[in-house]
Amino acid sequence: MGYHDHMQKIASLDILTDKNLQQRVMRLSLVIAGATAALAALVFAIGAGERVGVWWWVALALGAVAPLPVHELVHGAAFKLLCPGCRVSFGFQDAFLYTRTDDALAVRGRMVAVLLAPSALVTAGIVVPALAAGLPVLAALLSGLHLAGCAGDITMAVAALREPRCTHVRDTETGIDLLCAAD
Repeated sequence: MGYHDHMQKIASLDILTDKNLQQRVMRLSLVIAGATAALAALVFAIGAGERVGVWWWVALALGAVAPLPVHELVHGAAFKLLCPGCRVSFGFQDAFLYTRTDDALAVRGRMVAVLLAPSALVTAGIVVPALAAGLPVLAALLSGLHLAGCAGDITMAVAALREPRCTHVRDTETGIDLLCAAD
């Protein structure tokens, strides 16, 4: 028996079918969206001087949709980097894209990094060009839209970090399992 055979499941987070968990994720997403709207309004009110024309709206629409597959590709790359040997695939369910593996197992910190990598990297990839173009309101809106879409990843990462017994996390078909070494 290998080391991983001695792991005990502490909890499972089923992000695809657990209605209570989905409600928590939706609430977090709405809080992020509300904070984003407030931030964008504040940036606009303090005189960002941003002209809102047809190309601004096109950039908003493209910037809201284009990051979705990139987000999943970043998860895939993070899995490959931080969970060597795992097989990565992608799926689509109920209007959501997702990344999954063959039950990849990693120490908690690595799996939290996998979960949060798109939140950091894709959001930066949206914000930096918008700010460089002198469009801070657009940057605020696009970053908030993306982060609102990261609510499931954020919820799973926080759950792993909040559980003091959790030493490892396993990716599952529907979410993650929090694990610890069995006694």
